[in-house]
Amino acid sequence: MITQEKRTIQACAESTPKIWDRATTKANIGDTIHAPFTPVMQVINKDVYTDSRVWLKVKPTNASCYTEEWVLDREEDDLLPPPQTEFDQGFNHGRIDAIDKSIPLYTEATCEYSKGYVEGYNALAKPPVQTPPPKPRTWSITYNSNWQWYVVWVGDRAIGRAFDHEEAERIGQKHIAGEKLWQEHRERVLADYAD
Repeated sequence: MITQEKRTIQACAESTPKIWDRATTKANIGDTIHAPFTPVMQVINKDVYTDSRVWLKVKPTNASCYTEEWVLDREEDDLLPPPQTEFDQGFNHGRIDAIDKSIPLYTEATCEYSKGYVEGYNALAKPPVQTPPPKPRTWSITYNSNWQWYVVWVGDRAIGRAFDHEEAERIGQKHIAGEKLWQEHRERVLADYAD
């Protein structure tokens, strides 16, 4: 239990982005590098090579049209972090997927990597916006005594007219059924494009 709390505190401390005045091996994912006479860059990925060099993938904060990859040599004053645990690797992977707004790979925590992934993804992922279900469309019929016909209304729109009440009801039912069919067709087409 204590190790889990320690990891959560460490993950929260690492998730606070920092601003650096130069490219450094201390920069973590989400940090900003604001070096003089260069665009402001944000670290979007990081890896440590076996020879202690650090690979950073950065993108400018004011444009997203390109990314850069930097390989930095270890500096004397830079202390490299200890090798990452599976939890930390999963946490960083989850954060990257949340930033890219991709579908999460893990939704349940079954191992240390997936626990870190789920926590990292949920730390940055915004909850989906709940849209209320659509209200069922209704139709109504009014009688126009001046012209002696029935007017069929759907919502605030007049969709047709008829000389008797039964014909007006058929017009209203047909219009609602057509709208429902069109909506189902639209949802199927959008679902096909989403795949």
